[in-house]
Amino acid sequence: MRAPSPKTRRAAFAALVIAAAAALILGARGPDEDDPMYKHCEDDLGYVFDGCHEWDVCPYVDEEFVDACVAGCVRAICPKQAECTGLDPMFCAPCDDMQGAAFWRNVDAARSRCGHKAGFFVLLDDPTEATYQAMYRAFDECFPVDVEQHCPALARTDWLARFDAVTPIPRKRTIPARAPTPGAQSSSPR
Repeated sequence: MRAPSPKTRRAAFAALVIAAAAALILGARGPDEDDPMYKHCEDDLGYVFDGCHEWDVCPYVDEEFVDACVAGCVRAICPKQAECTGLDPMFCAPCDDMQGAAFWRNVDAARSRCGHKAGFFVLLDDPTEATYQAMYRAFDECFPVDVEQHCPALARTDWLARFDAVTPIPRKRTIPARAPTPGAQSSSPR
């Protein structure tokens, strides 16, 4: 197997940093009443949806899951308004359903937390390949554990392989996706 080119590594690094930054801005913090997006939760939820979509919070998500990903962004900003009311199944779906807002909210929050832990928000002068690999390894070790801590129903399922299949970031993980436990059920969407 051929090693990825420096251009591919930079693109993968940029994609991860962008996704983690968006998650930090939108997903890993609670609502901030000084945030202009939060101010629209009460009076114009459509504005928040538009903002989440226009900010391209879900740049590498397959079209089939973009609405759920955007709903996860909305849930991060306006949790009270994005509760399950029965009107939209996307907000009622359990955290292990990739068609639901809770799944994407948890993923975005994990991207942010793990991006920080891996050092993706630190400006590096001329990072080496070894530095990149160490950062990716730290992120890849953190990410599935973090997501599963916030949604135990995903543990021992094939969720990470399915997630990777619908979010084709331009790189391979440094650690393989864990295989589901024999007899464990897939948490695939209905």
